[in-house]
Amino acid sequence: MTYGVDFMIGYSNRMLAVVLAAALMAAASNVSAEETPEGQDVAEEDAVEAADDEAAAEVADDEAADDAADWETPLRNPITPTINREGAMGFHGIASAISPGPLNFQVALLGDATGGNSYIRLNDQHRMLAGNVVVNASFLDYFAAHVGIQARNSLNTYGRPQAMLAQGDTNFGVTGRYPVSDGVWLGGDLSVFVPSAFGGVGVSVPSATVRPRLMASFDIDQMMGAQADLYVPLIAHLNLGYRIDNSEGLIPEGTRIDRVERFAYGISAYDMFEMGLGLEFPLPYTTPFLGWTLGVPLNPSGEPCAGDRALDCVEDVGAAAFPHKLTVGLKGEPVANLGLHLGIDIGLTPEQAEGLPATMPYQVHFGMSWNIDPLATRQIVEREVETEVEIEPVRGIVLGRVLDEDTGEPIEGARITYLERQLSAQLTNGDGGLFQSYPFAPGEEVQLEISHPYYEVATATWTVEEGSEEMEFYLEPIPRKVWVRGQVMLAADESEETDEDALAQPQPASGARVLLRGGDRNVLELDADSEGRFEAELGAGTVTVAAIVDGYLTTGRFFEAEADEELDVEFEMPVVENMQAQLGDTQITVSGRIHFETGGATLLERTDETLDHLAAVILENPDIQGIEIQGHTDDAGEDEELQELSQARAEAVREALIKRGVAPDHLEAEGHGASSPIMPNTSSRNRSMNRRIEFHITD
Repeated sequence: MTYGVDFMIGYSNRMLAVVLAAALMAAASNVSAEETPEGQDVAEEDAVEAADDEAAAEVADDEAADDAADWETPLRNPITPTINREGAMGFHGIASAISPGPLNFQVALLGDATGGNSYIRLNDQHRMLAGNVVVNASFLDYFAAHVGIQARNSLNTYGRPQAMLAQGDTNFGVTGRYPVSDGVWLGGDLSVFVPSAFGGVGVSVPSATVRPRLMASFDIDQMMGAQADLYVPLIAHLNLGYRIDNSEGLIPEGTRIDRVERFAYGISAYDMFEMGLGLEFPLPYTTPFLGWTLGVPLNPSGEPCAGDRALDCVEDVGAAAFPHKLTVGLKGEPVANLGLHLGIDIGLTPEQAEGLPATMPYQVHFGMSWNIDPLATRQIVEREVETEVEIEPVRGIVLGRVLDEDTGEPIEGARITYLERQLSAQLTNGDGGLFQSYPFAPGEEVQLEISHPYYEVATATWTVEEGSEEMEFYLEPIPRKVWVRGQVMLAADESEETDEDALAQPQPASGARVLLRGGDRNVLELDADSEGRFEAELGAGTVTVAAIVDGYLTTGRFFEAEADEELDVEFEMPVVENMQAQLGDTQITVSGRIHFETGGATLLERTDETLDHLAAVILENPDIQGIEIQGHTDDAGEDEELQELSQARAEAVREALIKRGVAPDHLEAEGHGASSPIMPNTSSRNRSMNRRIEFHITD
């Protein structure tokens, strides 16, 4: 309707112009109407036609402009500016150098979530959820500042505790940018990331990370002149930055973290050169986006690959361990100034390396932002509202203190959980192990759970009273280590000639190779001293120790070690000439038979030497992580009984190998009964060959 009214008014004005033009031309004519009446009529008709043609041309131009405007409006209508998870303009891990305009502000609530099994470490189950509150303020076209704070909770079956909470990670920074030509913006920013204290509350300023970054953004449509008949919905971003990472400073002195904790708290032993490419496709109401980021670890702090470690070094793994992600997502604006986004980071890093947090196979990002433009026109409506104010009754709180049961010392970073209540956990501070509870109504019973990685979990019941109440909670420390000391001796070679007056005595195995494996499943390798002695600290739990010397039979021991236990181990290694066990590509074969009592699963004593040799081969090859011990029988008996017998015999061999120092989790017993004969069961000899134990390498 508006377009029609404008058209009619414009057309009426043009007709009036035609009439006036005709009158002026008639008055200016040098031909008298009385002398040449026919010539005057012709002149008037020519003037009217010329003016009419001019008006029609103007109308056509206006209609073309209106058509172009009608085409341009719905397409060149991008959504309001949005910010990434750090608070800078952009999306996810990509920053934009394009200014949203002066006095423009964004506030966002963003979340991250990821999970998986057997990725951070074998057989683990991992979940992570993080929330970010970020703010960006563009005070001028060319200058902005941003700030953000994050709370993150990681759940892992190997975590101590399984739920690891980091709350209060803070970042802030400033951005400068400038348009160098139509659609081309160059800029840079400087961001500071201050993590929360490891296992506690409050920030750790000495562990702050600093990252300068260069940015470039290219609005392809603007670069092509924003033509009326051609719209190119594409904006490209390039980011180059260097992260000076000091997060290793979070680790308390004398403490060593595993890769589960390194991921949960985002601790890296390397600086990082960061690259990022991003593409946005601005359409009405929505903007799909695509991003690619790559980090190159540089300049390690300390010696991340020194000593015993579970993973290979970055230098050994190479580019396969570099943090590498592909981002896909969508931004939308369902309501003016309200931005919603959903996307996923797809991890492209195939391997892990020591000192780097794991890159998860996927990480979902979601959230919403609000754009605030004080310069925009707005209507203020004043209303009078009557409200009833209800006075809340006095509530009760606990001023709690968590202490070490043995020493009475305060415990920093103890986690307070309110059972059966939808309340966030709290952490004790570093100034006296104190915390203040949430307020509750008097008379309520509140169940508290207090946990810490180095202490046993404790629970307490609090009956709420009005006002504040001081309470103390004591935690029992968890011993975490065992100490192993031992000596390796070489048995005398009885084949050598000795003095009649002197018996051959065992000799210390100087430089013997000793392999140790603790409850944390890490393998430690060391050399015995000149007296054949060795000493090591291992994780409590299942402990295996093996000694290896060329020309002697490798010997091992197995222990179930309690925390803080001290183990003394002595080996006397016999000389060996002909090994009865040989390592193949997929199987370990033995030249001797493994003998059981007739019809039973009890190993006979004459099998001990064969089992000793078999255990030696396994101990000498720690890379073998899985062996299936297969029990087989002949067909003399019922299938069910034969199956049970073969299973019992395989388990008996497994127990014998464990006693000789082989790690239990490397061995699996599987009975096959008479289902897999190697010879037809047609003779006593063939049946004897089918009664066998096989050792297959599975990992």
